[in-house]
Amino acid sequence: MLNSHSQPLVLRGTGVSAGLVVGRVVRSPKSTAQLPDFPIQPAQIEAERERLRAALNESRQQLNNMQERLAAELSEQHAEIMTFHLMLLDDPTLLTNIDAILRTDLVCVEQATIRAIERFSHDISQKNNALLRERAGDIRDVGARILHNLALPAGKETETAPTNDAEPHVLVAEDIPPSEAAHMDPRLIAAFITAGGSRTSHTAILARALGIPAIVALPNGIDVLEPGTIVALDGETGEIHVNPDRDTIAAFLQETDRQKAWLSSLLAENHQPAETLDGYQTCLVANVELPSEAMTVHERYNVGIGLFRTEFLFLNSCKLLTEEEQFEAYKTTAETVYPLSVIFRTLDIGGDKFLSQIDMAHELNPFMGMRAIRFSLHRPDLFRVQLRAMLRASAYGKVRIMFPLISTLDELIHALEHLEEVKQDLRRRRIPFNETLDVGCMIEVPSAAILAERLVKHVDFFSIGTNDLVQYSLAVDRSNPDIAYLYQPPHPAILRLIRNVVTVACEHGKWVSLCGEMAAEPLYTPLVLGMGIHELSMSPVAIPPVRHLVRSINMYDAENLVAEALRCGSADEVEALCRKLIAKACPEMLPHAKKCPANGQAPAERLNCRI
Repeated sequence: MLNSHSQPLVLRGTGVSAGLVVGRVVRSPKSTAQLPDFPIQPAQIEAERERLRAALNESRQQLNNMQERLAAELSEQHAEIMTFHLMLLDDPTLLTNIDAILRTDLVCVEQATIRAIERFSHDISQKNNALLRERAGDIRDVGARILHNLALPAGKETETAPTNDAEPHVLVAEDIPPSEAAHMDPRLIAAFITAGGSRTSHTAILARALGIPAIVALPNGIDVLEPGTIVALDGETGEIHVNPDRDTIAAFLQETDRQKAWLSSLLAENHQPAETLDGYQTCLVANVELPSEAMTVHERYNVGIGLFRTEFLFLNSCKLLTEEEQFEAYKTTAETVYPLSVIFRTLDIGGDKFLSQIDMAHELNPFMGMRAIRFSLHRPDLFRVQLRAMLRASAYGKVRIMFPLISTLDELIHALEHLEEVKQDLRRRRIPFNETLDVGCMIEVPSAAILAERLVKHVDFFSIGTNDLVQYSLAVDRSNPDIAYLYQPPHPAILRLIRNVVTVACEHGKWVSLCGEMAAEPLYTPLVLGMGIHELSMSPVAIPPVRHLVRSINMYDAENLVAEALRCGSADEVEALCRKLIAKACPEMLPHAKKCPANGQAPAERLNCRI
């Protein structure tokens, strides 16, 4: 039933887990428990320490139980999310701070814990990057668990999941820590919305694993989402209709049914080749972050891995992984997708991704600073460990390696020198690896695209990272809402850079992969296909519609489209040409087009087929 006293309203957050949901809001209850706050005498310090030890032991047992359950129900990799929480329970900095506060401030252990957690999380959050701020939330989550167990009789465990009603609902909260997200039941929680968070948070990762649509980063919006409010939300776009009218609800429900039917028909093509009507074959592969994702993608979509983002293994475990830990992850992935291939990208740390274990200087513009291959060459100790693990894994499957953000020939040569020295060491130790594995570099900056003719002689393939290439070429930060309209993947200047890279590669008998938004957006599929791209790497959910579109067009028409697009002067002209071709070759795609207004700018039609 609609809230008759309220007007419809549209909010926009960050979509982190896809899915369309219409449901009633339930607010996550805030804790009203009063924590003890009293002074203690020096003679009581040891007793307070003993209470803390008991709470830490109880917390450790709870987290171990949770980790075992996640491993059984999801995967070992998702269970690793709890590793950071367990590490915190033994972190000497945290425990030393609690003990120091007990001794100097002479307050009860609850207050000492609160102050130490606040200090610890504040220090982490001051690192001025999103991923470390998320880990600060994990620290507060662990602190809340310790405080909860301090209040419990010894040995009594009570795990409280988010509020569950009798029917599926939309959970709304300031934030949902990973320990609560791990207890969510998709049968009861249809979706969730939070004021904080981001796509790479542990909570978002768990939402995607559990199949729960989710929207985060809605800092000024959750106040209007009162209990009982009806919302219709899109977990892909981040759009939330508050108190939607009957027509909007009907449209959402109809779209949900239509998407399920359409996806079912697309999935039926999974074992069909990505081949145009006139016989041109391209290779569709997936972007993943964890070995468990590789297994799901291989089983569901019958594709290999075109981009394994290795840095997320580090970021999710919040520590520097040993060679053996990396080797096991890479080996598992290679074996999982064999006989198909996996491309491991070396660490792309920096920019918006940081590890707290690495002391990196503060940078005014980290996207232009010490990141990706620059960081790896700056820290050869870490770089060589990763290369050894990748090479060793190559003995167990079809492994390829690529270096991110190459901007000069010298960088590429130095990276290859490190790789060759690691190979020599493995040969001396008689450790097996694939001597002929392909090695490539990413083309993400204009200098690399322009210098492709010099770079191509040193690699087996290029991988064009369109997200960074667009940002660096057009000087636009797509995360800045005021100028996001300038982020235009089909801009003629971008097309010319891509065309140069493909032409150079083909002249030298090398192959080219393309990843980023352009690979995943069906509207651009005829465009990139017509430029001669050999492999398209994308988010797994984009594979079925892109495969369907490839199988619906002629390569001849795609090549003519590129010739026309290269004569255009704007991205809008190029998009119009793409839409015209799709309307002729695959008209069933066009109903998926929708308006996407951006911050007061004129709405631009975009084909959105990501199910």
